[in-house]
Amino acid sequence: MLRLGEAAAERDPRLAIALSALTTPRVRALFGDRLINFSSRLGLSFTADGSDVFAATVAAGHLPEARDFRAFMSLVRPGSVIVDVGANFGLYALSAAAYARPFGRVFAFEPAPDAFAALDQNIIANGLAETIAAARTAVADASGKAELNIGRDVSMSSLHRTQRLAASEAVAVDVVSLDEALGDVRSIDLLKIDVEGGEAAVLRGARALLTRSRAPIVQFEFSHKNLDAARWAELEESLKTLSGQGFRLHRRGVDGPAPLPRLEESFSGNLFLAREGDGRLSEALKATARAAMEPEDLAALALLRVVLSQSEELQEADALERHLLEAARSVVGRESDVAPEDAVRAMQRAWLETRSRALGAETAVKSLSQAVEGRDRLTEEHTDKIARLRATNQELQERLANLESKLRDATKARAEKIESMRAAENKMRERVAGLEAAVHAANAKLGVLRQSEALLRQRLDESINQAKTAQQKLARVRKVARRIEDRNRELQSRLSERTNDEPDPSTSA
Repeated sequence: MLRLGEAAAERDPRLAIALSALTTPRVRALFGDRLINFSSRLGLSFTADGSDVFAATVAAGHLPEARDFRAFMSLVRPGSVIVDVGANFGLYALSAAAYARPFGRVFAFEPAPDAFAALDQNIIANGLAETIAAARTAVADASGKAELNIGRDVSMSSLHRTQRLAASEAVAVDVVSLDEALGDVRSIDLLKIDVEGGEAAVLRGARALLTRSRAPIVQFEFSHKNLDAARWAELEESLKTLSGQGFRLHRRGVDGPAPLPRLEESFSGNLFLAREGDGRLSEALKATARAAMEPEDLAALALLRVVLSQSEELQEADALERHLLEAARSVVGRESDVAPEDAVRAMQRAWLETRSRALGAETAVKSLSQAVEGRDRLTEEHTDKIARLRATNQELQERLANLESKLRDATKARAEKIESMRAAENKMRERVAGLEAAVHAANAKLGVLRQSEALLRQRLDESINQAKTAQQKLARVRKVARRIEDRNRELQSRLSERTNDEPDPSTSA
């Protein structure tokens, strides 16, 4: 029925609403108000509030918006930076962290106290505290304080009064903008927003972050139940601002950029933002497109349309009958207006009541007859088809059992691979720790070498100064020597002249 509801949402929202009215109370009854524990296909373990319809549905084995979840996770890469606004118990945040580690980063924001407690517990239980940074805050366009409306389903909590929060309690929470909270983050890769009507404020408060990010992709929830005309206009204005920065709005099942759904469309689902020319989002949406519906699903939807149409006709007939009865009572008068002695008025009132009962019985009989005739006609027309569908169903059951077996094997292999990756991660951390120790020792040796270098430079400077002093002394000595040599030559010259002036003793004799 849950799977049919998602299929019906694309073909006829009225059918999806009718199925939701049937499935919601049944899902609520599965776990009551107790905490529930379950595991995902990635081997992650979760604790969540069983009274929350979303958590109970996931724990029961059906992932709402599974195609959008798979598309989002297909865009996560090792080292990706992901922001999860409205993280609840952490399905998106922890799953993204498992793909992005060991070098990636996830920033998760959840203001509801009980949901944040589950989120924090799940992060620690899965060993993802180094990858996920969780904050118990709401996200809007400015920092401050606000009241968070918490309804029966914590996943529908909102800063606004929506149709889903008819009965709720309010708690005071801190509010931040992504531009302020992630001011030190250079770039993000993925942003998921699930804030029940506050999407416009979150986008306004993330303009700087989205602008400086290289190629961000945004997934945000849109529901006519969470928006009124004013908030829809705010969302449209925020998207226009982002379109000026190159962002285009995308919607599953629509090729190329899509317009924002109008409130009267009764659309509930995820919308996406990506920069123009970035084909990753389109590829992810196409890769997770819904396969052709099975014949039994088409038959079930056709039957549901008939039942819904008859139910609407019955409601219209009941409303018309009530209107006619009220008009008749205005003429005949109510019981308190009829005097005991007024026999004519009493007979008229008795006739009116009898007629009312007869009309009601006639309408019920007619409706039942139409339903039976329609059922018989449908059975006669589709007897062979039903036989084929039963055979197909049996074949699908066998195929499903085979797939479940393969899935269990794949899950086991995945778990073993994850364990191997964790072991490799631990070895890498040990190696990094060893390298850090080696770097620390090398830095210590480098410090000693630098001190030795400084001492050698000091001694070299002293030697250079001594050499300069010696050179200066040598220059003075050489200068003195030259003077002495000049003086010596001068004396020799004078001595030679004097010798030449003296008479030769032999000549005198």
